[in-house]
Amino acid sequence: MWAIVRERINHGADKRIKLAHRLGRDDIAAKLDVDDVLIREFVSAWHVLDVDGVSIPLDDPDATDRLPEDIADKLSLEAALAYTGATVPNEPTPDSSDA
Repeated sequence: MWAIVRERINHGADKRIKLAHRLGRDDIAAKLDVDDVLIREFVSAWHVLDVDGVSIPLDDPDATDRLPEDIADKLSLEAALAYTGATVPNEPTPDSSDA
């Protein structure tokens, strides 16, 4: 099994992650959706088998629900790390001086 995790996401994906996080603060059931949203937004391709050994298409609406628990945990962690890295602003560049 393998998965490709994006290093960067677009603004729309960032908004969906922030919305899921905001909803998860108030509702424990919604908190579980944060992991699913992170996986959906950061995984660009995969070959993953469900617990019965059947391939899970990435575009399956129930794809994240069908993931084996250990795979879901690993992908969620990798996506969270990628999200943290993707949202860290670049260091400011010093002003150049032609003195």
